[in-house]
Amino acid sequence: ANMQFMPAKPCALTFEAASTTPTVFVTVQLALQPASNLRCTDRLLVHAAAGGIGLAALQLTAPLGCACTGTAGGPSKRSLVRAFGVNNSVSSRGTAYVDDLVSAGSFSGGVLNSLTSTGMLAGTLSAIDVQARFVEIGKREIYGHHRFSGDRLDVSYQLLATDFLPVAANSLLCLHPLATVLSQGHVSPLP
Repeated sequence: ANMQFMPAKPCALTFEAASTTPTVFVTVQLALQPASNLRCTDRLLVHAAAGGIGLAALQLTAPLGCACTGTAGGPSKRSLVRAFGVNNSVSSRGTAYVDDLVSAGSFSGGVLNSLTSTGMLAGTLSAIDVQARFVEIGKREIYGHHRFSGDRLDVSYQLLATDFLPVAANSLLCLHPLATVLSQGHVSPLP
């Protein structure tokens, strides 16, 4: 890679802290880029919100003002998600979370998905609004465009595999804005 595209590590961060950021934040930036028209009235569902991608998504969407709901496995993980400003954190162990999602209201902004267990995708599809966006970053048990449109033709579906994108599109172009928001303290390295 051409070093002129590489930003300097923010001075306030250790190398260890800085190393937690590029992959997860760049993935979220690329996943949400087409959704940059998210409004403060939109609701976004972030699956596996206590993981690296989830925590990065919660931080990057907070300034947009849209309400996020996060799924996470156990009580301590749901507590971590709430510590990142999410009021509605539901269990991702089984499909009972769908009832919690439906009672919380529809998801007009969309879904950032990485869940693969049986019934998770179908359950999520039942809880999102018409014209919502569904961004799939998972690697296993994913729907293709044809199958997805057979279930929800009214929802935009994007399959994102950042590891297959050209390096320039993938990381180098997103690293400067990331370094800036890290330096300004708008986002934090992962715990």
